Amino acid sequence: MPHVATYIYIWKSAEDDGAVHYSFSPDDGVVGVMSIQRKTGDMHLLTPCPGDDTFTFYQCACKAVWNQWAVGKLPETTQYIYG
Repeated sequence: MPHVATYIYIWKSAEDDGAVHYSFSPDDGVVGVMSIQRKTGDMHLLTPCPGDDTFTFYQCACKAVWNQWAVGKLPETTQYIYG
């Protein structure tokens, strides 16, 4: 059986002066929420993605958002391909 990649879709869902919240979801539609601090890049899981017991989807979302933050961007949307 061929291996199929999982796409993690990530979109800005809220923001204030200190942080940006991103929702993230794999193909199957369950949604989690994380935040990144604008000044420091510190990331926090706010709402786990249902079924993501190993936090893989969260870690993928963190990588995608942090890589953008590191070059001075906090995008409206991004994605991460896992697998």
